[in-house]
Amino acid sequence: MPQLFRKEISIKPNRIKFNHSNDFLLLGSCFTQNIRKHLSFNGFSNYYPFGTLYNPITIVNNLNKIIDNQRFNTNDIIESNGLFYSWNHSGIYSSKNENNLLDEINLAVSKLNKQISDKTVVIITFGTSYVYEHKTYGIVGNCHKIPSRVFSKRLLNFDEILSSWKKIIPKLNSKNIIFTVSPVRHLSDGAVQNNRSKALLHLLVNELESTFNNVSYFPSYEIMMDELRDYRYYKKDMLHPSDEAVEFIWDKFKSYCFSTNSIQTIELVQDIRKSMAHVPFNPTSKSHINFLEKLHNRIENVKDKTPNYNWCLELEEVKKMIAAAN
Repeated sequence: MPQLFRKEISIKPNRIKFNHSNDFLLLGSCFTQNIRKHLSFNGFSNYYPFGTLYNPITIVNNLNKIIDNQRFNTNDIIESNGLFYSWNHSGIYSSKNENNLLDEINLAVSKLNKQISDKTVVIITFGTSYVYEHKTYGIVGNCHKIPSRVFSKRLLNFDEILSSWKKIIPKLNSKNIIFTVSPVRHLSDGAVQNNRSKALLHLLVNELESTFNNVSYFPSYEIMMDELRDYRYYKKDMLHPSDEAVEFIWDKFKSYCFSTNSIQTIELVQDIRKSMAHVPFNPTSKSHINFLEKLHNRIENVKDKTPNYNWCLELEEVKKMIAAAN
């Protein structure tokens, strides 16, 4: 009998299976961004409105903004090195003009307030229980390279985190929420401090999962720490999961989260992606033109199976390839 040189993590399937008629609202750390890339690649509609965020207080505050359609204002904006940033967004949101930045981030919140529905699945990845607190603003999601002297760093109190999340989840009682804890270790905080920080996040999710029927947990942290504990599954920094590890965890998530029909649709979408990446020996040959025409038809056919995903860019790209081949 062949031996497995790893400890497999047993994952109970989610009580509700989702499909391509669902859309996904993603909030949290860079691991969430990895999941988002796979969702987009496989034909799922998704939103990632604030960029990479790590602490549960900023995440819950931003989620409240979406639910209640609250606007950000000038108090939420900081200027640094000639650009304006939001205390509640990652650095990908910036502008030379303060009003333009406010218009952009408030428009995104307003759109999401209207777009999220009972079919929206909320995926949240917590990164750390440590926060940076600005002397006048309070807890921030990103320091934006502002001098450290204006911040104090502290470990969140468990009751502080729990009370904020217990207030918001009843507002989402018609939506399914999947929590994960990021497998990326924050060793800049210290090895012991990182473990204590992650422990608080695990306790938080456990309490929420025990209290609310629409909350579940996907063990990405446990998969990385135990099943993929070898350093060959990490990037060069020895902290972030490698592409291979992310792909492995995505496959686990796929089985945990999606219906059988949706997994079959994922396979169809992946075949289309492979065909689009195909490099022909002779791009003007009749056989390649036929290949492209069939590819165009396959995309048209899969649109009904992926009703929330916009295939316009892919269809336009195939049309351009056909035009160039003729």
